Amino acid sequence: MAKTKETDAYLLPRKNPTDNMDTLFLLEVDGVCPRCGKPLLGTKGSRSHKYYQIAHIYPNRPLDIEVKALQGLPRLGGNCEDAANKIALCKDCHGYYDDHKTKEEYLWFVRKKQDLLAKSALKQAGHEFSLESEIATAVDHLTKVSGDVLQELTYKGVPLANKIPDTENLLKTKVLAYVAMYFPFIQELFVELNNTDQLSFNLIASEIKTYFLKCEAEHATLVQIFRALVNWIKEKSGTDSVEACEAIVSFFIQDCEVFHEIPQ
Repeated sequence: MAKTKETDAYLLPRKNPTDNMDTLFLLEVDGVCPRCGKPLLGTKGSRSHKYYQIAHIYPNRPLDIEVKALQGLPRLGGNCEDAANKIALCKDCHGYYDDHKTKEEYLWFVRKKQDLLAKSALKQAGHEFSLESEIATAVDHLTKVSGDVLQELTYKGVPLANKIPDTENLLKTKVLAYVAMYFPFIQELFVELNNTDQLSFNLIASEIKTYFLKCEAEHATLVQIFRALVNWIKEKSGTDSVEACEAIVSFFIQDCEVFHEIPQ
């Protein structure tokens, strides 16, 4: 028998978020509306203005038509006032969602929130793990390498291990391109820096693998793990180059610290 609003334990009285929770919801979406991309904060003169509201994904007080439309669909959190069931939206998108709570719209927000929660969990895991500060030396060298040097070290004849399924073709194509272009340079760079005591390759490789395993334990997707590793190296190295960090992560995918081979 389907639950009615009166017997649904998931529904609790509305609880407005505290200022701290409000800020966390804003940070979770990087300050932009996850539905339309509009900035959620702005300034007029010397004053800042809030252009967002905290929306319930599953409604706090659903209409009968909404109960019927959302019946049997997954819910986030232990109850409707759980932070997992709330998301920061611009006022326009919040108003639209309140009036158009279809199955499709609802599931879009569920998937978006799940992705945001996974991203947050992986970022938190990154803060729990160290990464040798000397990785910055390797990243710095990589951002300054010339095309002539790369051409001399073109990676030939050694295909990327079968670690990324064709269902993640965009990620696979990106990693293959980075490996083909940068693998020999990064390999020689790590050897040189290791031999001159500017870094410990084994220690860095171990830290990369440990963080990968932590991300994997969070049941993250391959794309989420790749992005988390890139952002982690970017933060720890202090670089502005996302591309250099992507090349480093691709190197460790080929070097077997990141991802597992797909069983044949």
